[in-house]
Amino acid sequence: MAQDLVAPRPPAHSVPEIETQLGKLWARAAIARAEAAKAEEALIAAQAEAAARAAAALAAATETSDAGGSHVAARTSVLNLVVVAGDEKTAAACAATIAATAGRHASRSLILSAADPEGPAGIEAHIEALSITTPGGRAETGAETIYITARGETGSHLASIIVPLLVHDLPVALWWPADPPFGSRRADRLLPIADRLIVDGSAWSGNGLDFLAQLAAEADERHLVVADWALLRQARWREALASVYDLPDMRPHLGAVRRIEVQYATRVPGDPDGDTNIVRPVYHLAWLGSRLGMSVTAPLSPGKEGRRIATLRQREHEVEVVLRPAVSELGPGSTVRVEIASRLRGAELIGSVTADDRTVEVSILENGRERVRRSYLAPRLTDVELLGRAVEEGAADPVAVQALAWASRLLGVDSGSHRSGSNGHSQGSAGPLGADRGDD
Repeated sequence: MAQDLVAPRPPAHSVPEIETQLGKLWARAAIARAEAAKAEEALIAAQAEAAARAAAALAAATETSDAGGSHVAARTSVLNLVVVAGDEKTAAACAATIAATAGRHASRSLILSAADPEGPAGIEAHIEALSITTPGGRAETGAETIYITARGETGSHLASIIVPLLVHDLPVALWWPADPPFGSRRADRLLPIADRLIVDGSAWSGNGLDFLAQLAAEADERHLVVADWALLRQARWREALASVYDLPDMRPHLGAVRRIEVQYATRVPGDPDGDTNIVRPVYHLAWLGSRLGMSVTAPLSPGKEGRRIATLRQREHEVEVVLRPAVSELGPGSTVRVEIASRLRGAELIGSVTADDRTVEVSILENGRERVRRSYLAPRLTDVELLGRAVEEGAADPVAVQALAWASRLLGVDSGSHRSGSNGHSQGSAGPLGADRGDD
Protein backbone atom coordinates (compact mmCIF):
# COMPACT_ATOMS: atom_id res chain seq x y z
CA MET A 1 0.00 0.00 0.00
CA ALA A 2 1.59 3.25 -1.13
CA GLN A 3 1.33 6.43 0.89
CA ASP A 4 2.23 9.98 -0.14
CA LEU A 5 2.18 13.15 1.90
CA VAL A 6 1.26 16.49 0.38
CA ALA A 7 4.09 19.00 0.68
CA PRO A 8 3.94 20.87 4.03
CA ARG A 9 2.31 24.29 4.04
CA PRO A 10 2.95 27.33 6.23
CA PRO A 11 1.50 26.97 9.74
CA ALA A 12 -1.96 28.31 10.46
CA HIS A 13 -2.62 30.35 13.57
CA SER A 14 -6.41 30.35 13.77
CA VAL A 15 -9.40 28.18 12.94
CA PRO A 16 -10.32 30.29 9.85
CA GLU A 17 -6.76 29.91 8.54
CA ILE A 18 -6.96 26.14 9.02
CA GLU A 19 -10.29 26.04 7.16
CA THR A 20 -8.83 28.16 4.34
CA GLN A 21 -5.91 25.79 3.88
CA LEU A 22 -8.22 22.77 3.87
CA GLY A 23 -10.43 24.43 1.26
CA LYS A 24 -7.47 25.14 -1.01
CA LEU A 25 -6.13 21.64 -0.56
CA TRP A 26 -9.31 19.91 -1.71
CA ALA A 27 -10.07 22.54 -4.36
CA ARG A 28 -6.81 21.61 -6.06
CA ALA A 29 -7.78 17.97 -5.79
CA ALA A 30 -11.14 18.69 -7.47
CA ILE A 31 -9.44 20.54 -10.34
CA ALA A 32 -6.98 17.69 -10.82
CA ARG A 33 -9.79 15.15 -10.93
CA ALA A 34 -11.78 17.23 -13.42
CA GLU A 35 -8.78 17.59 -15.74
CA ALA A 36 -8.09 13.87 -15.53
CA ALA A 37 -11.71 13.10 -16.38
CA LYS A 38 -11.64 15.34 -19.48
CA ALA A 39 -8.43 13.74 -20.70
CA GLU A 40 -9.91 10.31 -20.24
CA GLU A 41 -13.07 11.22 -22.20
CA ALA A 42 -10.98 12.51 -25.12
CA LEU A 43 -8.87 9.38 -25.11
CA ILE A 44 -11.89 7.07 -25.10
CA ALA A 45 -13.54 9.00 -27.94
CA ALA A 46 -10.41 8.75 -30.12
CA GLN A 47 -9.73 5.06 -29.74
CA ALA A 48 -11.41 1.86 -30.66
CA GLU A 49 -13.57 0.07 -28.10
CA ALA A 50 -10.90 -2.43 -27.09
CA ALA A 51 -8.24 0.26 -26.76
CA ALA A 52 -10.67 2.49 -24.86
CA ARG A 53 -11.28 -0.22 -22.24
CA ALA A 54 -7.54 -0.63 -21.74
CA ALA A 55 -7.05 3.11 -21.48
CA ALA A 56 -9.87 3.42 -18.93
CA ALA A 57 -8.30 0.71 -16.78
CA LEU A 58 -4.97 2.49 -17.01
CA ALA A 59 -6.51 5.87 -16.17
CA ALA A 60 -8.14 4.43 -13.07
CA ALA A 61 -4.69 3.56 -11.73
CA THR A 62 -2.88 6.69 -12.90
CA GLU A 63 -1.85 9.27 -10.31
CA THR A 64 -2.58 12.97 -10.72
CA SER A 65 -0.43 15.67 -9.16
CA ASP A 66 -1.00 19.17 -7.79
CA ALA A 67 1.07 22.16 -8.88
CA GLY A 68 3.89 21.28 -6.49
CA GLY A 69 4.18 17.72 -7.75
CA SER A 70 2.62 16.15 -4.66
CA HIS A 71 -0.13 13.61 -5.07
CA VAL A 72 -3.61 14.60 -3.86
CA ALA A 73 -6.38 12.02 -3.56
CA ALA A 74 -10.12 12.33 -3.32
CA ARG A 75 -11.28 12.76 0.27
CA THR A 76 -13.20 9.74 1.52
CA SER A 77 -13.13 10.22 5.30
CA VAL A 78 -15.28 7.82 7.30
CA LEU A 79 -14.88 9.48 10.69
CA ASN A 80 -13.42 12.35 12.68
CA LEU A 81 -10.63 11.24 15.01
CA VAL A 82 -9.72 13.71 17.75
CA VAL A 83 -6.54 12.91 19.67
CA VAL A 84 -5.83 14.74 22.93
CA ALA A 85 -2.14 13.89 22.89
CA GLY A 86 -0.89 16.24 25.58
CA ASP A 87 2.72 16.50 24.36
CA GLU A 88 4.52 16.47 21.03
CA LYS A 89 6.14 13.04 21.54
CA THR A 90 2.77 11.40 22.12
CA ALA A 91 1.30 13.36 19.21
CA ALA A 92 3.99 12.01 16.85
CA ALA A 93 3.43 8.42 17.99
CA CYS A 94 -0.35 8.73 17.55
CA ALA A 95 0.08 10.29 14.10
CA ALA A 96 2.21 7.36 12.95
CA THR A 97 -0.42 4.90 14.14
CA ILE A 98 -3.21 6.84 12.42
CA ALA A 99 -1.28 7.00 9.14
CA ALA A 100 -0.89 3.23 9.17
CA THR A 101 -4.67 2.76 9.47
CA ALA A 102 -5.63 5.37 6.87
CA GLY A 103 -6.04 2.87 4.04
CA ARG A 104 -8.86 1.14 5.90
CA HIS A 105 -10.20 3.93 8.10
CA ALA A 106 -9.56 7.24 6.36
CA SER A 107 -10.27 10.06 8.77
CA ARG A 108 -9.95 13.73 9.41
CA SER A 109 -7.62 13.53 12.36
CA LEU A 110 -7.10 16.41 14.76
CA ILE A 111 -4.06 15.81 16.96
CA LEU A 112 -3.87 18.28 19.80
CA SER A 113 -0.93 19.00 22.08
CA ALA A 114 -0.20 21.78 24.55
CA ALA A 115 2.88 23.93 25.00
CA ASP A 116 3.97 26.82 27.22
CA PRO A 117 0.81 26.89 29.40
CA GLU A 118 2.00 30.07 31.15
CA GLY A 119 2.84 31.88 27.91
CA PRO A 120 0.70 33.94 25.54
CA ALA A 121 -2.46 32.37 24.14
CA GLY A 122 -2.57 31.12 20.56
CA ILE A 123 -2.49 28.11 18.29
CA GLU A 124 -0.14 26.79 15.66
CA ALA A 125 -1.51 24.29 13.17
CA HIS A 126 0.03 22.21 10.39
CA ILE A 127 -2.00 20.26 7.85
CA GLU A 128 -1.04 17.11 5.99
CA ALA A 129 -3.00 15.20 3.38
CA LEU A 130 -2.24 11.52 2.99
CA SER A 131 -3.01 9.62 -0.22
CA ILE A 132 -3.40 5.85 -0.12
CA THR A 133 -3.09 3.66 -3.22
CA THR A 134 -4.46 0.17 -2.73
CA PRO A 135 -2.23 -2.82 -3.63
CA GLY A 136 -4.14 -3.32 -6.89
CA GLY A 137 -3.70 0.33 -7.83
CA ARG A 138 -7.40 0.63 -8.67
CA ALA A 139 -8.67 2.87 -5.89
CA GLU A 140 -7.47 5.70 -3.72
CA THR A 141 -8.59 7.24 -0.47
CA GLY A 142 -7.55 10.51 1.10
CA ALA A 143 -7.08 11.39 4.76
CA GLU A 144 -6.19 14.60 6.52
CA THR A 145 -4.18 15.17 9.66
CA ILE A 146 -4.29 18.52 11.40
CA TYR A 147 -1.62 19.03 14.05
CA ILE A 148 -2.66 21.71 16.53
CA THR A 149 -0.44 23.05 19.28
CA ALA A 150 -2.37 25.13 21.80
CA ARG A 151 -0.38 27.65 23.77
CA GLY A 152 -1.18 29.47 26.96
CA GLU A 153 -4.83 29.81 27.95
CA THR A 154 -5.92 28.45 24.56
CA GLY A 155 -5.22 24.94 25.86
CA SER A 156 -8.24 25.33 28.15
CA HIS A 157 -10.61 25.86 25.23
CA LEU A 158 -9.94 22.89 22.96
CA ALA A 159 -13.61 22.25 22.21
CA SER A 160 -13.99 25.67 20.57
CA ILE A 161 -11.06 24.80 18.28
CA ILE A 162 -12.21 21.27 17.47
CA VAL A 163 -15.89 21.73 16.66
CA PRO A 164 -15.51 24.03 13.60
CA LEU A 165 -12.96 21.64 12.09
CA LEU A 166 -15.04 18.47 12.25
CA VAL A 167 -16.48 16.98 9.07
CA HIS A 168 -20.23 17.21 9.57
CA ASP A 169 -22.37 14.07 9.51
CA LEU A 170 -19.41 11.83 10.35
CA PRO A 171 -18.96 10.13 13.74
CA VAL A 172 -16.42 11.53 16.17
CA ALA A 173 -13.97 9.27 17.99
CA LEU A 174 -12.10 10.89 20.88
CA TRP A 175 -8.76 9.23 21.60
CA TRP A 176 -7.18 9.93 24.99
CA PRO A 177 -3.86 8.03 24.93
CA ALA A 178 -2.76 9.09 28.44
CA ASP A 179 -4.60 9.55 31.75
CA PRO A 180 -8.11 10.86 30.89
CA PRO A 181 -8.96 13.81 33.16
CA PHE A 182 -12.46 12.63 34.06
CA GLY A 183 -14.37 15.25 36.03
CA SER A 184 -12.30 18.14 34.69
CA ARG A 185 -13.62 21.08 32.68
CA ARG A 186 -11.70 19.81 29.65
CA ALA A 187 -13.37 16.39 29.83
CA ASP A 188 -16.80 17.92 30.41
CA ARG A 189 -16.43 19.95 27.23
CA LEU A 190 -14.86 17.29 25.00
CA LEU A 191 -16.79 14.14 25.93
CA PRO A 192 -20.18 15.49 24.68
CA ILE A 193 -18.61 15.93 21.24
CA ALA A 194 -17.64 12.27 20.98
CA ASP A 195 -19.63 9.28 19.79
CA ARG A 196 -16.83 6.94 20.91
CA LEU A 197 -14.07 7.22 23.49
CA ILE A 198 -10.78 5.39 22.88
CA VAL A 199 -8.50 4.78 25.87
CA ASP A 200 -5.77 2.39 26.97
CA GLY A 201 -6.44 1.43 30.57
CA SER A 202 -3.16 -0.46 30.79
CA ALA A 203 -1.24 2.79 30.23
CA TRP A 204 -2.85 4.75 33.08
CA SER A 205 -0.73 5.89 35.99
CA GLY A 206 -0.78 4.11 39.35
CA ASN A 207 -2.86 0.95 39.61
CA GLY A 208 -5.41 2.44 37.20
CA LEU A 209 -8.42 1.44 39.28
CA ASP A 210 -9.71 4.94 40.03
CA PHE A 211 -9.62 5.75 36.32
CA LEU A 212 -11.41 2.49 35.55
CA ALA A 213 -14.22 3.30 37.99
CA GLN A 214 -14.52 6.80 36.54
CA LEU A 215 -14.58 5.41 33.00
CA ALA A 216 -17.47 3.11 33.90
CA ALA A 217 -19.38 6.02 35.44
CA GLU A 218 -18.82 8.28 32.40
CA ALA A 219 -19.87 5.54 29.98
CA ASP A 220 -23.03 4.91 31.97
CA GLU A 221 -23.99 8.56 32.49
CA ARG A 222 -23.21 9.76 28.97
CA HIS A 223 -24.23 6.56 27.12
CA LEU A 224 -20.76 6.70 25.60
CA VAL A 225 -19.32 3.90 23.50
CA VAL A 226 -15.95 2.97 25.00
CA ALA A 227 -13.12 1.12 23.27
CA ASP A 228 -10.44 0.26 25.82
CA TRP A 229 -7.27 -1.21 24.35
CA ALA A 230 -6.67 -2.99 27.67
CA LEU A 231 -9.84 -5.02 27.05
CA LEU A 232 -9.30 -5.45 23.30
CA ARG A 233 -5.87 -6.93 24.00
CA GLN A 234 -7.37 -9.76 26.04
CA ALA A 235 -9.56 -11.57 23.58
CA ARG A 236 -6.96 -14.22 22.79
CA TRP A 237 -7.08 -15.04 26.52
CA ARG A 238 -10.87 -15.10 26.47
CA GLU A 239 -10.93 -17.44 23.49
CA ALA A 240 -8.46 -19.73 25.25
CA LEU A 241 -10.48 -19.73 28.49
CA ALA A 242 -13.63 -20.56 26.55
CA SER A 243 -11.82 -23.50 24.95
CA VAL A 244 -11.36 -25.09 28.39
CA TYR A 245 -15.05 -26.02 28.25
CA ASP A 246 -15.20 -27.15 24.63
CA LEU A 247 -15.77 -30.81 25.49
CA PRO A 248 -19.42 -31.60 26.31
CA ASP A 249 -18.67 -33.26 29.65
CA MET A 250 -16.79 -30.17 30.83
CA ARG A 251 -19.52 -27.62 30.09
CA PRO A 252 -21.50 -28.25 33.30
CA HIS A 253 -18.42 -27.01 35.19
CA LEU A 254 -19.21 -23.50 33.94
CA GLY A 255 -21.87 -23.32 36.64
CA ALA A 256 -19.68 -24.79 39.38
CA VAL A 257 -16.71 -22.39 39.56
CA ARG A 258 -15.16 -22.19 43.03
CA ARG A 259 -12.01 -20.16 42.53
CA ILE A 260 -10.53 -17.74 39.99
CA GLU A 261 -6.92 -16.61 40.18
CA VAL A 262 -5.20 -14.13 37.88
CA GLN A 263 -1.45 -13.61 38.13
CA TYR A 264 -0.02 -10.34 36.83
CA ALA A 265 3.55 -9.25 36.19
CA THR A 266 5.47 -7.07 38.64
CA ARG A 267 9.08 -5.98 38.95
CA VAL A 268 9.20 -6.25 42.76
CA PRO A 269 8.06 -9.35 44.69
CA GLY A 270 4.64 -8.83 46.24
CA ASP A 271 4.13 -5.44 44.59
CA PRO A 272 4.56 -3.79 48.04
CA ASP A 273 3.61 -0.29 46.90
CA GLY A 274 0.53 -1.56 45.09
CA ASP A 275 1.10 0.84 42.21
CA THR A 276 1.33 -1.69 39.37
CA ASN A 277 -1.42 -1.07 36.85
CA ILE A 278 -3.87 -3.99 37.21
CA VAL A 279 -6.60 -2.90 34.80
CA ARG A 280 -6.02 -5.92 32.55
CA PRO A 281 -6.26 -8.49 35.39
CA VAL A 282 -9.43 -6.80 36.65
CA TYR A 283 -10.94 -7.01 33.17
CA HIS A 284 -10.32 -10.78 33.18
CA LEU A 285 -12.34 -11.09 36.38
CA ALA A 286 -15.05 -8.74 35.12
CA TRP A 287 -15.48 -10.66 31.89
CA LEU A 288 -15.70 -14.00 33.68
CA GLY A 289 -18.12 -12.66 36.28
CA SER A 290 -20.38 -11.04 33.70
CA ARG A 291 -20.46 -14.14 31.46
CA LEU A 292 -20.98 -16.70 34.23
CA GLY A 293 -23.88 -15.06 36.02
CA MET A 294 -21.93 -14.12 39.14
CA SER A 295 -22.58 -11.36 41.63
CA VAL A 296 -20.17 -9.49 43.91
CA THR A 297 -20.47 -10.41 47.59
CA ALA A 298 -17.28 -8.65 48.72
CA PRO A 299 -15.41 -6.32 46.31
CA LEU A 300 -11.65 -6.35 45.77
CA SER A 301 -9.59 -5.51 48.84
CA PRO A 302 -5.92 -5.86 49.85
CA GLY A 303 -4.79 -9.25 51.13
CA LYS A 304 -1.52 -10.85 52.21
CA GLU A 305 1.67 -10.74 50.12
CA GLY A 306 0.36 -8.09 47.77
CA ARG A 307 -2.71 -10.07 46.76
CA ARG A 308 -6.10 -8.55 46.15
CA ILE A 309 -9.06 -10.71 47.05
CA ALA A 310 -12.81 -10.66 46.48
CA THR A 311 -15.77 -12.95 47.01
CA LEU A 312 -18.32 -13.62 44.31
CA ARG A 313 -21.47 -15.71 44.26
CA GLN A 314 -22.57 -18.09 41.55
CA ARG A 315 -25.95 -19.68 42.09
CA GLU A 316 -25.88 -20.94 45.69
CA HIS A 317 -22.11 -21.13 46.23
CA GLU A 318 -19.31 -18.64 46.79
CA VAL A 319 -16.39 -18.08 44.45
CA GLU A 320 -12.98 -17.06 45.78
CA VAL A 321 -11.15 -14.49 43.66
CA VAL A 322 -7.43 -13.73 43.89
CA LEU A 323 -5.26 -11.25 42.00
CA ARG A 324 -1.68 -12.32 42.64
CA PRO A 325 1.48 -10.37 41.72
CA ALA A 326 4.25 -12.46 40.16
CA VAL A 327 7.79 -11.37 39.32
CA SER A 328 8.06 -11.56 35.54
CA GLU A 329 10.01 -10.17 32.60
CA LEU A 330 6.70 -9.14 31.04
CA GLY A 331 5.63 -5.53 31.28
CA PRO A 332 4.20 -4.60 34.69
CA GLY A 333 0.49 -5.39 34.84
CA SER A 334 0.61 -7.89 31.98
CA THR A 335 -1.34 -11.08 32.53
CA VAL A 336 0.92 -14.00 33.42
CA ARG A 337 -1.65 -16.72 34.10
CA VAL A 338 -5.42 -17.17 34.47
CA GLU A 339 -6.71 -20.17 36.38
CA ILE A 340 -10.30 -21.32 36.96
CA ALA A 341 -11.09 -24.11 39.40
CA SER A 342 -14.50 -25.80 39.53
CA ARG A 343 -15.97 -28.67 41.53
CA LEU A 344 -18.93 -30.73 40.39
CA ARG A 345 -20.19 -34.08 41.77
CA GLY A 346 -16.84 -34.84 43.36
CA ALA A 347 -14.79 -33.99 40.25
CA GLU A 348 -12.37 -31.06 40.37
CA LEU A 349 -11.47 -29.32 37.12
CA ILE A 350 -8.69 -26.73 36.86
CA GLY A 351 -8.26 -24.87 33.59
CA SER A 352 -5.29 -22.55 33.17
CA VAL A 353 -4.10 -20.28 30.38
CA THR A 354 -0.67 -18.73 29.82
CA ALA A 355 0.67 -16.75 26.87
CA ASP A 356 3.76 -15.17 25.39
CA ASP A 357 4.17 -12.71 22.54
CA ARG A 358 2.96 -15.14 19.87
CA THR A 359 1.34 -18.20 21.41
CA VAL A 360 -1.28 -19.15 23.97
CA GLU A 361 -1.23 -22.40 25.95
CA VAL A 362 -4.21 -24.10 27.59
CA SER A 363 -3.91 -26.78 30.28
CA ILE A 364 -6.75 -28.75 31.90
CA LEU A 365 -6.33 -30.89 35.01
CA GLU A 366 -9.10 -33.24 36.11
CA ASN A 367 -8.72 -34.55 39.66
CA GLY A 368 -5.02 -33.71 39.54
CA ARG A 369 -4.30 -35.50 36.26
CA GLU A 370 -3.62 -33.68 33.01
CA ARG A 371 -6.41 -34.24 30.55
CA VAL A 372 -5.75 -31.62 27.89
CA ARG A 373 -2.78 -29.50 26.86
CA ARG A 374 -2.84 -27.47 23.71
CA SER A 375 -1.18 -24.37 22.30
CA TYR A 376 -1.94 -22.24 19.29
CA LEU A 377 -0.61 -19.20 17.48
CA ALA A 378 -2.16 -15.96 18.73
CA PRO A 379 0.26 -13.02 18.48
CA ARG A 380 -0.20 -9.81 20.40
CA LEU A 381 -2.00 -7.04 18.56
CA THR A 382 -0.03 -3.99 17.47
CA ASP A 383 -1.14 -0.43 18.17
CA VAL A 384 -2.19 -0.14 14.52
CA GLU A 385 -4.44 -3.20 14.84
CA LEU A 386 -5.86 -1.95 18.14
CA LEU A 387 -6.75 1.46 16.71
CA GLY A 388 -8.35 -0.16 13.68
CA ARG A 389 -10.55 -2.34 15.88
CA ALA A 390 -11.35 0.54 18.20
CA VAL A 391 -12.88 2.61 15.40
CA GLU A 392 -14.39 0.02 13.08
CA GLU A 393 -17.41 -1.00 15.20
CA GLY A 394 -20.40 1.27 14.72
CA ALA A 395 -22.12 0.32 17.97
CA ALA A 396 -21.09 -0.70 21.44
CA ASP A 397 -19.90 -4.28 21.92
CA PRO A 398 -22.33 -5.79 24.47
CA VAL A 399 -19.57 -7.95 25.98
CA ALA A 400 -17.37 -4.88 26.50
CA VAL A 401 -20.26 -2.90 27.98
CA GLN A 402 -21.04 -5.66 30.46
CA ALA A 403 -17.39 -6.17 31.38
CA LEU A 404 -16.86 -2.47 32.09
CA ALA A 405 -20.02 -2.21 34.19
CA TRP A 406 -19.14 -5.38 36.06
CA ALA A 407 -15.60 -4.11 36.73
CA SER A 408 -17.06 -1.14 38.57
CA ARG A 409 -19.03 -3.50 40.81
CA LEU A 410 -15.92 -5.53 41.48
CA LEU A 411 -14.25 -2.30 42.62
CA GLY A 412 -17.17 -1.58 44.94
CA VAL A 413 -18.72 1.16 42.82
CA ASP A 414 -22.44 1.38 42.03
CA SER A 415 -22.88 0.82 38.31
CA GLY A 416 -25.99 2.95 37.83
CA SER A 417 -28.35 2.02 35.01
CA HIS A 418 -26.38 -1.15 34.23
CA ARG A 419 -27.68 -2.75 37.41
CA SER A 420 -29.82 -5.81 36.94
CA GLY A 421 -30.32 -6.52 40.64
CA SER A 422 -31.54 -4.29 43.44
CA ASN A 423 -28.10 -4.16 45.07
CA GLY A 424 -26.18 -3.36 41.90
CA HIS A 425 -24.86 -6.90 41.48
CA SER A 426 -25.24 -8.81 38.26
CA GLN A 427 -27.75 -11.61 38.40
CA GLY A 428 -28.43 -14.60 36.19
CA SER A 429 -27.34 -18.12 35.43
CA ALA A 430 -24.06 -19.22 33.98
CA GLY A 431 -23.75 -18.74 30.25
CA PRO A 432 -21.19 -19.73 27.61
CA LEU A 433 -17.79 -18.09 27.51
CA GLY A 434 -18.09 -16.67 23.99
CA ALA A 435 -14.86 -15.96 22.14
CA ASP A 436 -14.20 -12.44 20.85
CA ARG A 437 -11.34 -10.57 19.28
CA GLY A 438 -8.18 -9.03 20.64
CA ASP A 439 -4.90 -9.72 22.39
CA ASP A 440 -2.93 -9.22 25.59
